[in-house]
Amino acid sequence: MTLKIAVPPEAGRDLTLGDVLSFSRSADLETPAAAEPGDPGPDLERRRFADGLFLLTDEGALGELIPGLRFRIGGRACDLDHRLDGERAAGPVRIEIDRAHTGYTRNWPAYLSRRWKLRADAYSRFVESLVEAACAREAGSVLRLDAPDRVRRFLAAVAGRIYAAPYETYSRYLEPGAPFKSCDQTLDRILEGDGGNCAEKAMALYFIAHAYGIQAEMVLGGEEAAGKFPSRALRSILDQRTFDSEATRDAQRYWQHYAILCRPSGNAEDDVFCDVAGSNIPFLFLGAEEASTYLDPDRRAPIRVVITLEPIRLYYHRLARRQDLPLDLYYAMENFIASIDVIHTVDNELGLLHTGDYWVGAVAYRGRRELGRIVGEYERFVCRAGLDPRADVCFARKLVSARHPLLERFLGAYPCGAGRIIAADGRIRQRINSANPGTQMYYVIINLQKMPAHHRQERIPAKATRS
Repeated sequence: MTLKIAVPPEAGRDLTLGDVLSFSRSADLETPAAAEPGDPGPDLERRRFADGLFLLTDEGALGELIPGLRFRIGGRACDLDHRLDGERAAGPVRIEIDRAHTGYTRNWPAYLSRRWKLRADAYSRFVESLVEAACAREAGSVLRLDAPDRVRRFLAAVAGRIYAAPYETYSRYLEPGAPFKSCDQTLDRILEGDGGNCAEKAMALYFIAHAYGIQAEMVLGGEEAAGKFPSRALRSILDQRTFDSEATRDAQRYWQHYAILCRPSGNAEDDVFCDVAGSNIPFLFLGAEEASTYLDPDRRAPIRVVITLEPIRLYYHRLARRQDLPLDLYYAMENFIASIDVIHTVDNELGLLHTGDYWVGAVAYRGRRELGRIVGEYERFVCRAGLDPRADVCFARKLVSARHPLLERFLGAYPCGAGRIIAADGRIRQRINSANPGTQMYYVIINLQKMPAHHRQERIPAKATRS
């Protein structure tokens, strides 16, 4: 990541890199610039950037520099006593920051509180509007959150809205660009009509729960992840950062998916299990008894869903004593895994947008021969699902340029989602080419409306009360 700092003339001459970073920390204490309602203001991204440079105190203040950070200016490695006279003369100082040698240093409670405060008014208005819409005249009493039933009703309103937000990765490519969105960046996008993937949306709910004093824990899951949760193996992957190792693939099935368990009271019977991912994954909002079907290790059952066109069994694992694993994995996706946006969109085939009835993805290729091979693979893929490759899959260099009925139907059904992808087009191509130099990109659209009945997802009632 790159930090761009304009150092004011009154800061004096003979500044070192360490002085400039201290200046950045001091600027964080200043009153934020005024912003219009709904506008995050010009200082938001700078303040977000700052807690990736400095440790946080328990009160959420910036402390010392994160140990292990390394810096480059003009392509040259620099230590903190490097003098910046020449660089300052050329304008704002651009500092490249390498986090590869840092650890999992985030103070999560302080971080969540700090990030909420950066846009507390906007976030609170949004949350309260959801409760008012869901609970009408009882909204005021529900917002007191002074009884388990009121907390459940609050969570139902918020979780339902997050679930309804698009399952997408396209917003990572919209300005200002975030290869993997933080919890507050995801909430920002939801406010704007966008969404996220399963991890981003679950963490947005976790973020809101923390702000309103509701205890919560992340739940991990994955395709055919039926065995004992491999905590040691996954901890080793995090510490050694062997995310792309073939030898770790089996263990990594267990953290493919994020959900959340909320605790309205100290009584486990009041717990609420939520899956807010969207796409073809059903909305889960289950009380303790219903949730035990999926979370009890002695009788764990999967939910059966279709991811794009492939029927899978998705198993969940509760990690009450190992919350370091989902939180550190999230931190790693934010900070350590290079090109995580392209990995998710292209390699892992999450696509750019999954509406439930359409899937829009991106494919990267070098030359016509490789493109032909990829097209053939998709055609065989839709054939295996009982669909027509001539009618139910479409490739397009631009979303507005292909003369194909499927593309036209998608554009007509989801003009906002299509418009957002079109707005992100330049950055999508730039990021894919940066991750895989020399590649070109095509969009691919798959029609999910005609899936045979035996490929449909399991339907689960959304309940949060004990029977």
